Amino acid sequence: MLVEWQVGIDTIAHKTTLECKGKTIAVLGNGFNHIFPKENKSLYYDIIKNGGLIISEYPPETKAESQYFIARNRIVSGISIGVLIVEAAHRSGTSVTARLATEQNKKVFVLPHEIDDTHGVGTNRLIRKGAILVTSTKEIIEEYKFLEYRKIQKRKIKNTKEKVKEKLDKTVSKDNKEKNNLEIEMQKKKLKKEIFNKKYQEIYNLITTKVININEIYKKTGIQLSEINQILFFLEIEGYIEKIAGGYRCILSKE
Repeated sequence: MLVEWQVGIDTIAHKTTLECKGKTIAVLGNGFNHIFPKENKSLYYDIIKNGGLIISEYPPETKAESQYFIARNRIVSGISIGVLIVEAAHRSGTSVTARLATEQNKKVFVLPHEIDDTHGVGTNRLIRKGAILVTSTKEIIEEYKFLEYRKIQKRKIKNTKEKVKEKLDKTVSKDNKEKNNLEIEMQKKKLKKEIFNKKYQEIYNLITTKVININEIYKKTGIQLSEINQILFFLEIEGYIEKIAGGYRCILSKE
């Protein structure tokens, strides 16, 4: 998995790849001695520790500057087999990456946006120019004959309770059961917050084993369709939901 090194979607992609035991490559727009953004310091080392790569063409003491990020985009597209564009404004580094990928004969995949979404102007323009419109991970995999699509396995978040209880049982005495149970509940709430941020949670709460489509989600939340699309895409990648005929359904136990 290779993505650009920025705050937001790219950080999620790096972290998700590591959580799935994959290897990821980060291409920097600065030197190794100036981690940017600073909040990603731990992620920087996690990538290396798990067999990934951190790449930079700049000397170690080079600080991050916007022109460096634009310049490094040719490396991002150059070492990728394809590029997925999630959002792109009228003028953006992402659009530059897409152009470079096209020039390098790499496939460019795009998530469609609402026509009035300022962050989707670039993506919709790319589709008009011939980029591949995608709405699921399977559609990307099917474009490469050497890749095999693996259907997301149904799994339960049973570790939320069981692992926390196991850890607490080792440190809390049997005579303190009331305190033990309280700490378990606190840990469960903490873990659930880590799994979903607020934007994910509102949409995920609407998805059950009964199929729901994106228009129903829009009517109930009022969130822009482009943003709903992105959240559904990443929930699918992370293995919480699956896309089927007619919409989406949950494949995780919410107990």
